[in-house]
Amino acid sequence: MTDTQRMVRLNLDLSSELNQILDELANKIGTSKSDVLRQAITLMQIMVIAKEETKKLGVPEANQLIVNEIILSSGEQPKPHPLEAFLETFGTWEDTRTAEEIIDEIYSSRTVSDV
Repeated sequence: MTDTQRMVRLNLDLSSELNQILDELANKIGTSKSDVLRQAITLMQIMVIAKEETKKLGVPEANQLIVNEIILSSGEQPKPHPLEAFLETFGTWEDTRTAEEIIDEIYSSRTVSDV
């Protein structure tokens, strides 16, 4: 099977402004409009995965300062980090005893069994 047989053809309606942007991008990077769209889909996939992992995607300058942060808009709130969700559900450990007192209680509660 050749690559063209594996490809799916897609018809896309664009405004004249978006088509002009697509043309400019293709010319700037020396590729086809189809390749620009393929690369845009890959970048969007990276952004979605980063958002799902509660990460951020940014564009750094040469000195590593983030000059643009890419934020995906959506109606839903970002997923909390699993640790935050756990702490929200179960809370944190609270105890007035010292570590030594807790250890003493653990040792004193041990039993020996003849099995």
